[in-house]
Amino acid sequence: MATALVRGAVSGLAPALQESPFKFLRAMRADTLGTLERWARLGPVARIQAGSRVTLLVTAPQAVQRVLQDNPRNYRKDIRFTRITRPALGDALFSSDGDRWRAQRRVAQPAFHRQQIASMTSAMVDAIEAMLGRWQTFANSGDRFDLQTETSRLTIDVIGRTLVGQDLLPYAAKIAAAMASTFDYLNHAFNHLFTAPLFVPTARNRSFKRAVHEIHELARIIVDRRKNTRSGTETDLLAMLMQAFGSEPDSADLRDNLLTFLGAGTETTAVALCWAWYLLGRHPDAYQKLKDEVDSVIGSKRPTFEDVPKLTCTRMVVDEAMRLYPPAWVISRTAIDADTLCGFSVPAGASVLTSPWVTHRSGLYWENPERFDPERFRAERTRDRPEYAYYPFGGGPRMCIGDRFSVSEQILALAMTAQRFRVNVEHDGVPEPVFSLRPRSGMRASLEAV
Repeated sequence: MATALVRGAVSGLAPALQESPFKFLRAMRADTLGTLERWARLGPVARIQAGSRVTLLVTAPQAVQRVLQDNPRNYRKDIRFTRITRPALGDALFSSDGDRWRAQRRVAQPAFHRQQIASMTSAMVDAIEAMLGRWQTFANSGDRFDLQTETSRLTIDVIGRTLVGQDLLPYAAKIAAAMASTFDYLNHAFNHLFTAPLFVPTARNRSFKRAVHEIHELARIIVDRRKNTRSGTETDLLAMLMQAFGSEPDSADLRDNLLTFLGAGTETTAVALCWAWYLLGRHPDAYQKLKDEVDSVIGSKRPTFEDVPKLTCTRMVVDEAMRLYPPAWVISRTAIDADTLCGFSVPAGASVLTSPWVTHRSGLYWENPERFDPERFRAERTRDRPEYAYYPFGGGPRMCIGDRFSVSEQILALAMTAQRFRVNVEHDGVPEPVFSLRPRSGMRASLEAV
């Protein structure tokens, strides 16, 4: 698709795509990531305008840093984003803003402190061992399996064992189906200027409302179980949420924050693990380095929290996989007051998009950016790189609260799998940018014993 561009700024305006909003949305629906990349070629800040409504794509690390870290109070959660997501997420940590967001963040933050993650490592390892036990059946039979389904089951199990103290595996299929319906609805709403209101009984709306109802029922079950079994000594996330928001299942604050962590904690880590195993299967040298490190650091024993920082090669694989396939591929904000980014004006009320997908793959900040090269995350090669050339978990005050939790889980999963199996994906992975950067049509995988 040819796109007409205006290059160069006039009167402080960022260069703009010269096409109608309708044509732009059609292009985004047809090829979201490619359209973002073409848009970004205009410069570090690029614009599209519909009447008085301005949307800016910000890809230069220094401008991303100003939006997310240096001047975050001027960039609230995108108004259109929160309006669309509120039926699914409520007004919880992910979508709230201002004092309400800060209060919710303070409630949940202690659940993700380093000491708390250390105490949860054993439960993470238990969940990974349970997954590898299932995988032994696949290895023995030679059967192929869907890697995305398995990583989702793993992350749901981990969240259940660590953050809510309950077995969630019986609900894994229901959670996955509800999330798929939710993503379908949200993706459609984001990519169309006009959508049918939820009260209109379209097939998509009905599916979405069923998904929301089912996930709300799951929250009720989780809270009721804790009410009936709690000892008063629990220190997990669910205990913190119940202490702050009350223990009644009908509490919207309790329900919405619980479901936010359930969704975010399962989806992003599951997607990241999918892409990591995919890339390792495509790059035998990188896999062998990881395998050699695992043999040297933990051998055949059960890993502990103290082993995690020693697995530096494994951590580099995690980082490089999230560089190439960042689960959060775009982050949206709304400018409250006028600002300036890289010399370009940001009008009050403008929508501002930052895209890890674009910045992570820019040749301005990365050598051979399309190449899978975990070694680029060695300390000596990162020293001169701009901080916000890499931001898979966002940044600033709203940086993902579970970043260390997710990275630890990924490191342990890759390392423990390398103790027993090599994962091979049998087709090219095609990223599908919905709510997260999922592999389109899943990933069919097979296992090779090591």
